[in-house]
Amino acid sequence: MLTPKLKQQIRSSFDGAKTQISNFSNRSSQNKMIAEISKTLMSEYPDTNPIICVEAPTGTGKTMAYLVSCLPIAKSLKKKLVIASANVALQEQILNKDIVEAKKYSSVDFEFALAKGRSRYVCIRNLINLTEDNSSSTTLFEDALLWDEKPTKNDLNNLYEMAESYSSKSWSGEIDDLESPPENSLWQKVACNRFTCNAKNCEFYNDCSFFNARKKASNSDVIIANHDLVLADIINGNNVLPDVEECIFIFDEAHHLSQKALSHFSSGGSTEFMRTSIRQCQGSIDQIIKITKSSATKSYIEKVDEALKELTDFISELEFSDDIYLFPIDGIPNEITNLTKQLFILFNSAYNDFYEHKEKWEEYIKTNKIEQTTSDNINNIVGQNNQNLSSILSLLSTFNQIHDPEKPPLSNWINRSRLANKKINYQLNSAKIDVSNSLNNMIWKKATGVVLTSATLTALGSFNRLNQQLGLKSNENQYLRLASPFNHKSVEFNVAKIKSSPANTFDHTQEVALELIKRIDSRSASLVLFASNNQMQEVADLIEKSIDCELLIQGEYSKKIILEKHIENRKNNKGSIIFGLDSFAEGVDLKGDNLNHVFISKLRFSVPTSPIEMTTQSYLESMNRNSFMEISLPDASLRLIQACGRLIRTETDSGTITIFDNRLVSKFYGKALLNALPDFKIIIE
Repeated sequence: MLTPKLKQQIRSSFDGAKTQISNFSNRSSQNKMIAEISKTLMSEYPDTNPIICVEAPTGTGKTMAYLVSCLPIAKSLKKKLVIASANVALQEQILNKDIVEAKKYSSVDFEFALAKGRSRYVCIRNLINLTEDNSSSTTLFEDALLWDEKPTKNDLNNLYEMAESYSSKSWSGEIDDLESPPENSLWQKVACNRFTCNAKNCEFYNDCSFFNARKKASNSDVIIANHDLVLADIINGNNVLPDVEECIFIFDEAHHLSQKALSHFSSGGSTEFMRTSIRQCQGSIDQIIKITKSSATKSYIEKVDEALKELTDFISELEFSDDIYLFPIDGIPNEITNLTKQLFILFNSAYNDFYEHKEKWEEYIKTNKIEQTTSDNINNIVGQNNQNLSSILSLLSTFNQIHDPEKPPLSNWINRSRLANKKINYQLNSAKIDVSNSLNNMIWKKATGVVLTSATLTALGSFNRLNQQLGLKSNENQYLRLASPFNHKSVEFNVAKIKSSPANTFDHTQEVALELIKRIDSRSASLVLFASNNQMQEVADLIEKSIDCELLIQGEYSKKIILEKHIENRKNNKGSIIFGLDSFAEGVDLKGDNLNHVFISKLRFSVPTSPIEMTTQSYLESMNRNSFMEISLPDASLRLIQACGRLIRTETDSGTITIFDNRLVSKFYGKALLNALPDFKIIIE
């Protein structure tokens, strides 16, 4: 329960924010958010979870609201506060601005740290081993176990530079702090890896950038992370963050969380990766045998090659569409199951054999003196093989699962590609289409408290879609929709009168181009949002000679440069037009006279194109459920609101929104989409 002391701390923090934050505006919606978060986390609502979903429109001041309430609560409960954002931009804003301000106004003292995944840090042991004088000799690379091929002189120069910068303390050991980061393939050779890490047994443990960062995080009250790190860390057993039970989580931009989670509950591995991995496995065993002088072992290379040939011969006869073969929802055909089962048996035997030698090696180095470079190199190779074989076994096991008709199916598919040597490579993939149960078991049931917030959490005015995606139950949690502090009634939302349906792509594109020529004011600032790159390029070609100001098209410059050029144009009192896709419909903050008119080419309905989406659609249809009503329509509503949200960013902003989609008038769902919009002045032309 909220004690008088805790209430006073929250109140004092809020009062401090009023004086410490420049241009502070006291908003009733922000007060409401602080109060509801506090009540929820401190179990003021009986028989419900300490979980709250808050839709806080732009301008609410949601970051300050959750910091004011959560910091004192986390301290009083002796729990860690984990703030996870969906993208780097917000993460940096929280780290460099919001949390720094909170240090000034908060009534409780706290320390904070940024948490990154292990692979963002260098393994100094690997780096030193690969840059010592003898590292360029052939012995280190003779079996090509750690390297696909011997490193180039440029690769080694990059490694030498990193080692020198680290030893001189001019580099922190984080890849993000390098001015010129190495290629990913090179970085992976020296990055921290939980499979190759010796932790406290490593001679460089006290100088390790990853463990130093982890120590700082463990000593901090607030940990700033991102959705991907939180999900990956929980799945892999909390190597970076504290246990879930010890945390209060804030998921900012929570409308992205389900998509992030889907990517973490998937696995994949190619036939070529399996072929290479079994050779690397045998190579590591051979090296261990050579050093320990133990007896020779059975090789599985030939049998795996034969099994892979049988599998690829069968796969090559399948009918691929755009290099993808998607298995039906009722399971994988017996022929494929039998072939992957045969591979699983072989890899399982190879793994057991490998693990025996791994244990022999670990016992041997305890009692025998081995050159450090040699033991480190073999430890790396053994760790890498352990990771590779484990992932292959996990994938093959998934391909042999019997489909449970009572549960959502897995999405299983094969990607076909051609390697540099013209050889065909087949990637086997398996993914969950529903992560709601997994999230419930991993986070919702265990966490001390959870705040999920975003400017757009509802779809068609309801939290139902969010609950469905994340596995939340409406009667077990708290939900809050806050009113926008902005005057949306001053905004005209025009449904343009056009003849062409967006389904008729050619005619619609031609008409959109003509309408833009008529409607764009070349002296003002416009943002034109498209649902497809093809239509954007075609419209640009049709209108660029007819407009008298700069046209900035996504793809011709980076997003950052486009926004900089646009703002510079406006500073110089020049008209400016941005043509953008999805990434410009969210997270773009053009205040005041930097944006006067938002044009939307058409509603963004999600067409199932990815294997996961297509499997989901098939699954819903198999149960006589309507995927359009359950998924496509709610998601289109949320995307439309996000796109409209680009226009009004402050209390003094105004402007116009125009959409070129007659389905808002002609289709049965049009009224529902319009009703879900903010309180705009809607004009049907």
